[in-house]
Amino acid sequence: MRKILITLLIVSFHLTVIGQSITLQKDSISFHEIISKIEKSSTYKFYYISNWVEDQNFNPNFKNTDVKKIINWLGKKSNLNYQIIKETKVVFTKNYRIKTNYAQAYNNYLSKNKIKEIDTIFYKSPIIKKQINNKIGNEYKLFTIGDRAHNPNKTKVTFGGKITDVESGESLIGTVIYIKDIQKGTVTNQYGQYSISIPIGKYKVEYRSVGMKTTFRNIVIHSNGKLNVEMKNKPTSLKEVVVTAKTEDPVRNLRMGMEKITVKALKQLPLGMGEADIIKSTLLLPGVQSVGEASSGFNVRGGNTDQNLVLLNQAPINNTSHFFGFFSGFNSDIIKDITLYKSGIPAKYGGRVSSVMDLSLKDGNRKKYSVNGGISPVSGRLTIEGPLKKDKGSFILAGRTTYSDWVLKLLDDKKLQKSSANFYDFQGNFSWDLDEKNSLYLSGYYSHDKFDYYQEDKFEYNTIASTIKWKHIFSPKLFSTFSAAISKYDYTTESRQEQSQSYSVKYKFDQYIFNADFSYLSSLNHKIDFGINSTYYDLAPGDQKPSNPESLINAKKLEGEQALEMAAYISDEFELSHFMSLSVGLRYSFYGNLGPKTEYNYIKGQPRNLESMDGSTYHKSGFISTYSEPEIRISTNVRLGSNSSLKASYNGMSQYVQMISNTASMTPTDIWKLSDKYLKPQKSHQYSIGLYRKINQNKFEASIETYYKKLDNVLDYKGGAKLVMNEHLETDVLNGKGKAYGLELMFQKKRGKLTGWVNYTYSKILHKIDSEFDEEKVNDGDYFPANYDKPHDFKFVANYKLGRRMNVSTNFSYSTGRPFTAPVAYYNFAGTDKVHYSDRNSMRMPDYVRLDIAATINGNLKAKKLNHSSWTIAVYNVLGRQNAYNIFFRTEGEKVNGYKMSIFGKPIVTVTYNFKLFGNAKDDF
Repeated sequence: MRKILITLLIVSFHLTVIGQSITLQKDSISFHEIISKIEKSSTYKFYYISNWVEDQNFNPNFKNTDVKKIINWLGKKSNLNYQIIKETKVVFTKNYRIKTNYAQAYNNYLSKNKIKEIDTIFYKSPIIKKQINNKIGNEYKLFTIGDRAHNPNKTKVTFGGKITDVESGESLIGTVIYIKDIQKGTVTNQYGQYSISIPIGKYKVEYRSVGMKTTFRNIVIHSNGKLNVEMKNKPTSLKEVVVTAKTEDPVRNLRMGMEKITVKALKQLPLGMGEADIIKSTLLLPGVQSVGEASSGFNVRGGNTDQNLVLLNQAPINNTSHFFGFFSGFNSDIIKDITLYKSGIPAKYGGRVSSVMDLSLKDGNRKKYSVNGGISPVSGRLTIEGPLKKDKGSFILAGRTTYSDWVLKLLDDKKLQKSSANFYDFQGNFSWDLDEKNSLYLSGYYSHDKFDYYQEDKFEYNTIASTIKWKHIFSPKLFSTFSAAISKYDYTTESRQEQSQSYSVKYKFDQYIFNADFSYLSSLNHKIDFGINSTYYDLAPGDQKPSNPESLINAKKLEGEQALEMAAYISDEFELSHFMSLSVGLRYSFYGNLGPKTEYNYIKGQPRNLESMDGSTYHKSGFISTYSEPEIRISTNVRLGSNSSLKASYNGMSQYVQMISNTASMTPTDIWKLSDKYLKPQKSHQYSIGLYRKINQNKFEASIETYYKKLDNVLDYKGGAKLVMNEHLETDVLNGKGKAYGLELMFQKKRGKLTGWVNYTYSKILHKIDSEFDEEKVNDGDYFPANYDKPHDFKFVANYKLGRRMNVSTNFSYSTGRPFTAPVAYYNFAGTDKVHYSDRNSMRMPDYVRLDIAATINGNLKAKKLNHSSWTIAVYNVLGRQNAYNIFFRTEGEKVNGYKMSIFGKPIVTVTYNFKLFGNAKDDF
């Protein structure tokens, strides 16, 4: 299904260079003239020193002759050495050869193994002595790994080793090992060890480490083997500092790890599919990552995707994307404010253990009506806003849809031509001031996705969210907000590949929320926030039915689940002195799952499985299992002057609902599960410290943050776990613990024609699943990297204003490839061949690299005109890099072959027309 969408959205082009022949016939022609004629008639470029051949003339007589033969003739006549590099670059040298024996060694390898293909030509003048070879360094030698005879049937092998400092012998952690030819790489672990699987062949391997001189190794690999590398020290002055996107003073405020993104800046980012993407934009911030392109959800400081609370006007949204992650679930035209809390999370928020993203909708224009939108080749959007009563009430309504089915019609596959894939969503917000002290707000959100693969698979999913808020001002020091929200998520899947096995599954997850929030500012400058929150959960985990009368699938409906979560909180923010501020908060949460519910019992002292089941207990009503937890929040700010401050924070959080999924990325068909007797609530304890500084009158901002997070009751699964339509899910789900730690550096330029930021994050996410029973252990109970562990992450974002009507922006991203588990051997058990897999997540995908650019051209900026428009031209993945989204394995005959799947393997060009009717040109453009 995902491959089908990839096919629709990839733009491909190829450039092939073929053999070149020219005619060169002339008496008494100089070396320079020969070179000039070859360069004009071919793609070859030459490099040499002129005084080597000043007095030489030649008599070439070639007709339709291959250029390589002419270059060989010229090298012999001029008594020069040469080497052809990358097919078309020719380097001449005199009295010495280029310092490498790589080509010669490789030619020997080809000859020995009866391989005819030669992609490098090297000519050595007879005057060069063989002793020169002894001076060749490791970067120019050819290293042979393994023995071809030991691996006759395999095409993919593994090599690794240890990376150390040549001076100290210490292991180098986080060294990047990268092979450009196959765009694959890995990094060393905490012991300086690395391992990478590649096809048999010859490669140039690059080793990069911060503070060390980059080095290379030329290898020919036949079978599994080892290659240790020593790296030389190269001191560098690193001025990495953490950036924030805050609009408020980052030095004086108490919030750590809080990022604000303006919608204006968001729309200037060159993101894919021609639309501003709120979720993808957060991936450009430090400490925020995803498992790959076109993936749903995001990971914050070692948290899983389900550990982020995404609120749209205080209503939780469980699925934040459309079209398998290609489009954001939110229309940026209606979003007013985006705040992401990574640490220092206020006590009013709860229910998740990693982060909170709070999205606020625009209230709408209270002065005049306006219409704006945009059109791209695959999607369109429209927003209408205006006053309900001038200066008293307003509305804003927005809608989006995609019309990408026409792309399917262009494909050769007959089934795809008859398939369809689309989505649409609607958002709206109404606001009304009842009087000076009371205001009402009503917002709504609806989204629908549908994919129908002709005669095979079909699914659709929906999200409904709505919030009503009443804001009341008791006094200038005390005001409150009362809100009630509803959030509904459901999906339906249908399998139709075989009539006898066709079936459909329905799932739904509903939440009903009530909040009462108060803020009080005392006369002693204490800002006190307090309130209560409550959420009622209603979950239907699965309803399976046969799709047609011929189906042999039995109807099955899993028992529903209900739970109640309540919390009370209070926090106080105040100044202890002129240079120190403190915020202290306490949130006390209570959770209980409710009847009716059947609770299965298992024999104590045995692993939890179907064999150890010991009857069941039916609870008709009331609380069944209850949990409660005090959640302490502390933040402090010590000002080190007018432009610098030191901050520290601690966050304790609990999560009572979990996403059950065996994929690294969120998918529309993931299921949510309520905590019960066996599925314990997740808990996190995060400690953070950071240094912040304003530079050059706040023109620049810099910061550095480091954190450590302890996780309890993280989820994992037994091998071969069944997650969908499993009434005994607790037998396949495991609880464990985890830890995450990292360093985030960022620097931001806030003013001027050139603005943007650069950031670097080093992080580790490790999980540990241990038990007294072997079948409930993962990796023998040792720590292992989480599915989304990507230690190194670098991002650069820049926007340059060429004039009042045009700006150009770019962003660059690099990250370590995420870990995965791979088959490493065969074994025979009871007469059957089995595949043995590596330790959980012991291998790494290739590193991720992407560059995007975009240009926005506005129409004239006259204030009084009907339409203010702009064009945005964006190129996503300019480098055309085939970043690996997933690595999977198939048993084909007697072999298990690995495959790398890329989402955007080529540059994606999009052109979007944006318009705004009746509005002001400066509002959005």
